[in-house]
Amino acid sequence: SICLQFTMKMRMWDQFASMCLAVVTCTIGCAFTGGMPPRQRGEHLVLKAEGAGRPVVAVLGANGRTGSMIVEEMADEMKDGTRTPTLVLRWCCALINYKAFLDAKVLKALARSPAKPRALTRSGKWKGSEGSKVNREDVEVGQADVTDSGSLALALAGVSAVVFAAAYSRGKTEPKDVDNGGLVKCAKVVLEKGIERLVVVSSASVTRPYAPVGVLLNTIGSGVLSEKLKGEEKVKELFENAESTYTIVRPGGLTMDPPVGFAELQFNQGDTYVGNVPRADVAAVCAVAATDPLNSGANKTFEMFKARTREPLLPWYRGKTRYVVGNIRDCSAMLARLRPDKEVYDVPGMLPISLADFALGWARK
Repeated sequence: SICLQFTMKMRMWDQFASMCLAVVTCTIGCAFTGGMPPRQRGEHLVLKAEGAGRPVVAVLGANGRTGSMIVEEMADEMKDGTRTPTLVLRWCCALINYKAFLDAKVLKALARSPAKPRALTRSGKWKGSEGSKVNREDVEVGQADVTDSGSLALALAGVSAVVFAAAYSRGKTEPKDVDNGGLVKCAKVVLEKGIERLVVVSSASVTRPYAPVGVLLNTIGSGVLSEKLKGEEKVKELFENAESTYTIVRPGGLTMDPPVGFAELQFNQGDTYVGNVPRADVAAVCAVAATDPLNSGANKTFEMFKARTREPLLPWYRGKTRYVVGNIRDCSAMLARLRPDKEVYDVPGMLPISLADFALGWARK
């Protein structure tokens, strides 16, 4: 009788475990095959790949310090072959971990397969960052000139996402040709080819040329912030009602310090704060934005910096924002808490006061 009861309990446990596995397998399978109900624009679950290979993410400006780190970040992810499975996945696996087939290898198979980076440079050669240990076989290398639409069309063939990390080079190119014109040409090619995502590395203070940081950077950078802003605005205009999505990342002062990790970062919208941020952390955020299964950064623009270095661009901006996101260890979750650009509007202007301060609760038109 005891043996019979034990056998029945084991069968019930086995059935329950099998049901959990079926739910997990179905969920993950839907994420990979698109077998989910119709989604809203910009909510692609996974990047599509041509053929049976992994999706490819092109990085323009891959020989720059930030661009090279983005390539290496993605190459490292591809080498690892996995990211941490979701909490639900790990919970279900824990319930049925007595089954021999659900071991670490199955976890790897269930986890999202990362994309392969394509490093695109003007010379067609990629040098990587100093001391890089990335296996060159994990990186595709190609030639692209962001000022030449034909060159971009060839270089971006077959990619699923593009990270625009190109910037003007003093004495060789001009901001209007790269940070503005080059970005616009890239955006047009992305739309023409139906590429799913465009991630843009811009800069904090682009909308605040009158702030001390804006004045300094525009003065020593030949109006670079003004040109970056023109490029951003044109991208948003081009992507209006498009199936493809954009994510604009505006880092603060870039440093070569070791990465601090997502939990130590803050995102903000409205261009009211600035701070320092390691290039390695910018690279990590761009890699997530380009490959996140939920595409949580779709059609969003945000500034990023180390939380402890945050300062208002102007003294009267202090405390006047409700768009700060931080103290979260998962970058995808941080991106998800940001608001689409169309929902970011109540930000302070150039002066300490504005007409909005005297609105007395009038409805916003």
